[in-house]
Amino acid sequence: MNSNTAAVDFEKEYSPSLNIKRFRNYEKPYEKVVQHFISHGKAATTLAFRSHKVRENVRYGGLTDNQLVDIIYNDSEFGSPIFAYIHGGYWTSLDKSSSGTFVGPLLEQGYRVLLVDYNLCPTVTLEQLCEQIRNFFKWLQHYAKETQPSSISICGHSAGAHLLCQIFNEDFLRQQQPELYAINHLFLISGVYDLRELWKLTCCNENNKLGLDAVRAEQLSPLCWPYNKKLLLLHNKQDLQVHVMVAENDSATFIKQSQSYADKLKLMELKVDYKIFNDYDHFNIIEDTAIANSIVSLYIKEKLNLK
Repeated sequence: MNSNTAAVDFEKEYSPSLNIKRFRNYEKPYEKVVQHFISHGKAATTLAFRSHKVRENVRYGGLTDNQLVDIIYNDSEFGSPIFAYIHGGYWTSLDKSSSGTFVGPLLEQGYRVLLVDYNLCPTVTLEQLCEQIRNFFKWLQHYAKETQPSSISICGHSAGAHLLCQIFNEDFLRQQQPELYAINHLFLISGVYDLRELWKLTCCNENNKLGLDAVRAEQLSPLCWPYNKKLLLLHNKQDLQVHVMVAENDSATFIKQSQSYADKLKLMELKVDYKIFNDYDHFNIIEDTAIANSIVSLYIKEKLNLK
């Protein structure tokens, strides 16, 4: 069987830890890379909390659930630019306690960083989780009106990038007041934008933890959405720039979806750049944001027009 007809191993394609090239001297490198990612993130978050001012567990929605955000800043929340981060974990794992790798380098540049939490599946369905993230966007608009940031950027990694795409959801946009829609940059990192294959897979939806079927999987896939160009342009008064990023050592499927989603957004006349980061994988593309002069950090700084 040649390469053109070989069956695709979708379980491997949608399992980021199986596509890494690091930790090969370990018996189970796919477990080690995840352990390293979590411990690295927790260490960076702990350091950030010790080194800066923090408002923890600010509620953006709900009453007693995980619709919470931590706000980390230097001297004052007022006026400083905002960088919000939505973590990944295939909608079923991780939380804001390991999401602070961006904090140090960005606070050195005068930013405040928001670490976003949400309820994990199967506590909620993926549909409900997406609604929570839309609650965060609504809260963010009002928080920005109160604290007057010079700019707003939002970043999502992996499943977090999928959640960030809710910003383009047509029903959500129709509910918003354009004058409050003041977001300047979106960073979509190693995201998953089409759920039509993965919802059937054990690696990311064992026992259907996401609460999906074929219809819902398509409805929740940003690559399948019929975007309303006029509506997007109405809300794009802040010259929004979208940065679609993916790692060289992500799977071919992740890379293809990132390219396809960047192309889709370009058709909507949005300002989009697409970049594959050589030598990076699904995990260290985030880990290295803790290093101010890393390739990925320098790229983000360049897009934010930072020195």
